[in-house]
Amino acid sequence: MASYRYQALGPLLAGEGSRAFLGLAISEDSRARPVVIIWVPDTALTDPALLAKIQRETEHAAKLDHPNIVTVMGFAKLDEGSARVVEFADGESLRKIIETGKKLPPRIAAKIMCDACTGTHYAHIAGNDDGTPLVHGDLRPETILISFNGVTKVTGYGALAFAPRELGGQRVKGRRVHSAPEQVIGGRDAITIPTDVYLLGLTLYECLTGAVPWADQGDFFDHAVLTLPLPPAPPGDVPEALEAVIQKACAKKANDRYPTPLAMREAIEAAVGTELASTEELTKYLDTLFPQSHQLRADRRHTIDAGIADFVRRQWADKERTETTPMMRAVVPPPGPPQPASSTPAPASSVAARPPAPAQRARASQEEDEGDAKEEGSSTPWLILLAVFIAVIAGWWAMRKANEPIPGAGPPPSLTPTRPAAAIDAGVPVVEVDAGAPASEPDAGQVPDTDAGAAAVPEPLADAGVAALDAGHQAPAEVEVRIESRPSAELFLDGQSLGRTPWTGRLSPGRKTFRFENKPALLNAFRAVTLKAEPVSESFTFEKGKVIVKAPEGAAIFIDGTRVGTAPIRGEIPVYEGSHRISVSYGKAKWSEPFTLYAGQPVTFNVEMQ
Repeated sequence: MASYRYQALGPLLAGEGSRAFLGLAISEDSRARPVVIIWVPDTALTDPALLAKIQRETEHAAKLDHPNIVTVMGFAKLDEGSARVVEFADGESLRKIIETGKKLPPRIAAKIMCDACTGTHYAHIAGNDDGTPLVHGDLRPETILISFNGVTKVTGYGALAFAPRELGGQRVKGRRVHSAPEQVIGGRDAITIPTDVYLLGLTLYECLTGAVPWADQGDFFDHAVLTLPLPPAPPGDVPEALEAVIQKACAKKANDRYPTPLAMREAIEAAVGTELASTEELTKYLDTLFPQSHQLRADRRHTIDAGIADFVRRQWADKERTETTPMMRAVVPPPGPPQPASSTPAPASSVAARPPAPAQRARASQEEDEGDAKEEGSSTPWLILLAVFIAVIAGWWAMRKANEPIPGAGPPPSLTPTRPAAAIDAGVPVVEVDAGAPASEPDAGQVPDTDAGAAAVPEPLADAGVAALDAGHQAPAEVEVRIESRPSAELFLDGQSLGRTPWTGRLSPGRKTFRFENKPALLNAFRAVTLKAEPVSESFTFEKGKVIVKAPEGAAIFIDGTRVGTAPIRGEIPVYEGSHRISVSYGKAKWSEPFTLYAGQPVTFNVEMQ
């Protein structure tokens, strides 16, 4: 398996309660590809046994290789925490598609479920390490993803340890409506291959009707799942042939269902016939719901593009610095008396790593031609050294004159051996002078000690080397930037605080992703700005969403570390849009989840704690 290092970029914006972030997987040959980083819950970080189980399940899921299953890349430990890393499929969950399209056309729903059946059947065949089938057990619209190129992918393999604990054989609230009868009775331990068939049939029913059977039954839901037939679909929603498929897939007894998801797929294809949508039709249907200009789709693409661009820029800067730094180590000796001949070969220098300069070639040729004709004490070596020295001085003077600014065009850029922050941001290398000092790079803004090299390199020659190598590699001019926000917030760029808004400063051109944080106001949001050559002024207004928390009475509720109340909290908690984390503390029990909130969006958390 290929080895990667991972870098988190920003929230995936996958909806309520999502722990998923966009990120980059960087291979050993420095190639970057987008991935999704799913953070391990905080509760697992303090439970070594649970964390080990998550890692084992993730590594096993990474062995699955099928186009209808989201590829699991592995388990990773980053500075921000531990996480599962999966492929970025660039699509939307079936849940989001149903919410947007309400009811899917039968040919589209059939295509999606056929592909989901194929991926699920492959996992059954691939199996667990002990040879038993790898049953999903949590198939629902939230765990089925459709990419924008029309490929359906089943997600969630290897995430069983992530799921909330089931108590007393009951499915966790919120997931119970997507349960087979055996799950209602026996929980996870009761799942088999027919369980996945049932869940696929239930999902097909929801695709066609926009509703989950018995979801409105409340406390009588378990009884309905165990005893009642599927509620009849509204007339015209479900073609008769597909209704027969759903009825068989959702039979109460496991033995009455299709034996495998593959058999269910064959039944769907037979029921739909030539009406089954193609991959191209599914792609077009998604484009009508989520066009390229769709805000979430555009934000994700921008986050990835900005991350890759920044990575490439840094790679280019590192490469340029690696290539140019050795050239600065060549030292031109000052004129002095010729050294006596020695039979010991001279040590190789960095000059030998590149072709000799013309003056050096001329000198070598002349010395070779004269051969033994030179007499000890001759003035010829002095003349040659003097000629070299004069040529270098002349070259430096000509370069300096050529680089002088045109009157009225502004001051020339200063040449400094340190690396300005603007150059780092822009990815442009700044040549660093090594005049015999230690190889460590000086801190930004610190003038390195030049005493060590003063005797070896005359100051004019050192400046000439900088001018010669820096020509054509000038850092782009910085842009004046003004950022305002309502409410006022602390502004961050690349993890560094710039100050509080309104903020004015100078930054290098390019795409910048700013983070706005105001903890007392519960604001933590990202905004991207493209800086060009002209000054930029941006003003952002952040709107609020609503958070509803249902937790045991007396539980303390926190958002982004700020206590917002004690349960029961009546009504809604106003929270600014952006990325947040909710935490609930009840006695010794603690629960925490990250979530993304959009303007005007209500998010509800049902927290069940012992």
